[in-house]
Amino acid sequence: MRAAKSVIAGISVDRRLMKGSLLALLITGEILLGHLIAVRPQDPYLIPGAAIGLIVVAVTFMEPVFGLYLFVATAFTEALLMFGSVSAARLLGILVLVAWITRSLAGGRFEIIIPGHAWFAAMLISWGLMSALWAMDAQGLPSALLLLVQLMALYILVINLVNSVRKIKIVLAIIMIVSLALALLTILRVVSGELVEGRVDLGQISVGDPNVQAAYFLPSATLLMILFSHKAQLSQKLLLLLGFSVITLAILATSSRGALVSLVVIFVLGMIIDRRLWQVALPTLLVGGVAWLFLPHTLVEHLEALVTLSDRGAGRVDIWLVALEIIRSHPALGVGLDSFGRAFDKYVSETPGIMRDIGRGRGSHNIFLNVQSELGVIGSALFVVFIGMSLRSGLVAVVNWRRAGSPRTAALALAVFLSLVGVLVVGLFLDVQYWKLFWLLLALPEVMRRLSVQALQRTTSR
Repeated sequence: MRAAKSVIAGISVDRRLMKGSLLALLITGEILLGHLIAVRPQDPYLIPGAAIGLIVVAVTFMEPVFGLYLFVATAFTEALLMFGSVSAARLLGILVLVAWITRSLAGGRFEIIIPGHAWFAAMLISWGLMSALWAMDAQGLPSALLLLVQLMALYILVINLVNSVRKIKIVLAIIMIVSLALALLTILRVVSGELVEGRVDLGQISVGDPNVQAAYFLPSATLLMILFSHKAQLSQKLLLLLGFSVITLAILATSSRGALVSLVVIFVLGMIIDRRLWQVALPTLLVGGVAWLFLPHTLVEHLEALVTLSDRGAGRVDIWLVALEIIRSHPALGVGLDSFGRAFDKYVSETPGIMRDIGRGRGSHNIFLNVQSELGVIGSALFVVFIGMSLRSGLVAVVNWRRAGSPRTAALALAVFLSLVGVLVVGLFLDVQYWKLFWLLLALPEVMRRLSVQALQRTTSR
């Protein structure tokens, strides 16, 4: 059974010792914040910021999943909430991890659930560490390895903290609300003419460039699409259609061709799994047609290049040719974790049939080519198995919830599965392996699968 593949470790501790340690930690934090306020009295935002920080710390230690909810929200607005070179999302992630471990130990027993296929991710990270022995550029390897370890910790946190359908609904609701707010801001910038190179860029608020921003809209678009097809009341359908239209227009405004391809794949695959998604076809065509008429000319030209490839996929075709040359030269072990940029500079002049002005130190713009280039056949095998088993968990969850007689929860499971598929499709055009959203979506299908197994067992035992 899949459930047998999970590992649960228990550690008994002295409760009084852990509660005392927690109290000491909070007192130390208050002393440090008091000192900071004393040495920087001229900063007007420090006191309210410190107060909010203390509240967040207290709430997170009382209930770590609340901190995880805040993490999900801040992950979508990472550029807006920066403290030097560290984002609020990263600080929250560390806080949630510490709070979860501390609170679990204070309760007298520490339990951790690790799905069987998570060990493939752990082996992938270990293989990345070993690649330091032959890495073409070992300078960036420690930071890349640290980031992967942090993302793996996020994966484990989601598996253990989001342990009910209600909590999954809250996570998805947070994603949808934040995405709708960012989508409205994107549309406002189109209306006001605030375009950067013919597209909307929320880089000062959201994450990454417009392509990344568009990809972060995909889970909300998927969820709204599925909810629309499962609601019966006209008022609810109209409200959901409005939300879906806003998200779709925002994706179009970013001119991200990868996100558009992903949206089409989500829609087609969704219709194959759930025929009710056909209801979204006509509204989607209408929204697309209206957008095509009213979007700025520069956006339309950029989208037309998706079909013609007049810009060679913004140089991606040439980058992929270089990646294939790297793979041909280093098929077994690869060039080492985070060494693609150095290898690109070495092999770009040896790759036939490409433009010579595509720059230096480029990223691979494809997660599968990236993993094969950097970690070779072994790394690729571990990565593909991990991804494949995560996708399988998503499909099993959909089937189990249907068999358990819970079509609404099955619809949520389908939204989670299709969201992961959507980001993987974007991964054919972008390097998504270091995205927080990617690892969040890798964890949710497994959570849905475990909950569906429990629901199915309750149904069959009646």
